Amino acid sequence: MPLPTKTLSEVSAEFGIPEAEIRALIDLGKIRAVFRKGKFLIAPDEIVKLRRVRKTIPESSGKSTPPSAPIAKPAPIAKPLPPKPGQQPPRPFGS
Repeated sequence: MPLPTKTLSEVSAEFGIPEAEIRALIDLGKIRAVFRKGKFLIAPDEIVKLRRVRKTIPESSGKSTPPSAPIAKPAPIAKPLPPKPGQQPPRPFGS
């Protein structure tokens, strides 16, 4: 006897993932699903794959995040000095 499939809403409730996120994974081809009776049905092997993927995401994202350092303000841009009286400003190129 084959294992029963679960609907999108059942899988969403089981994992605490929004249905839109699971639907995006289906659209991207990361998870296989069958559309029957107006609902997505997800096979048990795909649910196990989703569980494995969701388990590794928080672990990997926690390690790769650098410690929060204070953001330094960019250095102020030096404004050009006004021309001295009696000097002519430089002429534009090509004139």
